[in-house]
Amino acid sequence: MDQTVPDAIRLAQSLVRCSTVDGANEKAALEEPAALLRAAGFTCFFDDYSPQHAHKASLIARLCPEDPSPSLLFGGHIDTVPFGNAPWALPPLSGHIENGRLHGRGSADMKSGVAAMICAALTSAPRLRGRDLILHIYGGEEAACSGSFQAIRFPHLFGQPGAAIIAEPSGNQPLAGHKGALWLAFESSGRTAHSSMPEQGVNALSKLLPAAARLLEAAPQAEHAVLGRCTMALTSLHSGLNSNSIPDQAVLTADLRTVPGQDHQGIRETLAQIAGPEISLRTLMDAPPVWTDPCLPWCVSVRRRLAGFFGREPAVAAVPFSTDASSLRRLLPNLPLFILGPGEPSMAHKTDEYCALEQISAAQAIYEALIRDWYGLD
Repeated sequence: MDQTVPDAIRLAQSLVRCSTVDGANEKAALEEPAALLRAAGFTCFFDDYSPQHAHKASLIARLCPEDPSPSLLFGGHIDTVPFGNAPWALPPLSGHIENGRLHGRGSADMKSGVAAMICAALTSAPRLRGRDLILHIYGGEEAACSGSFQAIRFPHLFGQPGAAIIAEPSGNQPLAGHKGALWLAFESSGRTAHSSMPEQGVNALSKLLPAAARLLEAAPQAEHAVLGRCTMALTSLHSGLNSNSIPDQAVLTADLRTVPGQDHQGIRETLAQIAGPEISLRTLMDAPPVWTDPCLPWCVSVRRRLAGFFGREPAVAAVPFSTDASSLRRLLPNLPLFILGPGEPSMAHKTDEYCALEQISAAQAIYEALIRDWYGLD
């Protein structure tokens, strides 16, 4: 392999070439990072967050678990969404490099960020001498953050993080947060019968449709100065097995994107009341919103450090999609964190996904600088 290619780019290329669509091969993809980190002195733990699926796993790596002082935590995920049905210009698992870009599924979201944080940790480890540095590489992020929500059940794996970087694609800009994700399923049940004799059945769909109409007008009202307003979208409706039978079940899903200050349990209770007593409510995902005050001392220092990379201090901004930061926020509600990684957010989940090579190299350099600042290595 060409030795002039920066290490983070080579590692990102290797990760892209290992398919982790819908969580497949997560543990296999994490073997190379685990070997690299162990060789650099990290203690590595595999968290098999889905015991019925041996290929699903998260990787937790700590440089010095016995260190009681506040540490810096880097987090990201290894799984990807499917390729989609549209043809790709280049095979999605090729890891092809062309015109200054790494191409393939996961190149932006977010194997380049994972590679950059691993390589920054490997470069920095020899200078840390007894200090802890924490890396979390989760499985199952694209499946309701199942890997990271599993990991928070074991707080001892976290050590004492004092701040965190989530390496999701942000164009290497520090993003102070994102909306929460509350996914709900509204369900009705009935009794099947031949549709020519509907009076002999109980139509579950007929129960659910009036509730759906009420829910269309029921979006909770709340707004945040940077994150914007809370939204609610009805996203799927499933009912019936054939056209000549009365359906005995109907399910409507809703996707709410919430902002700080909203109570998810209160939202559930309100929507259940609006849907009515014949409709049951089930939670599919409950990820709290994330917001870090950009005026906190660490946040100010990060923004100032980034001014040296970009020639100006970054603006205060947020990202629209949810991330594993929600899991960290649930366990550590006061942990300051930024979402900061290579790749453009608009590339996530797209056909012909790519990440600019210069962003991968820059992310590694930025992470190394933030590590030096946190541990006072300069």
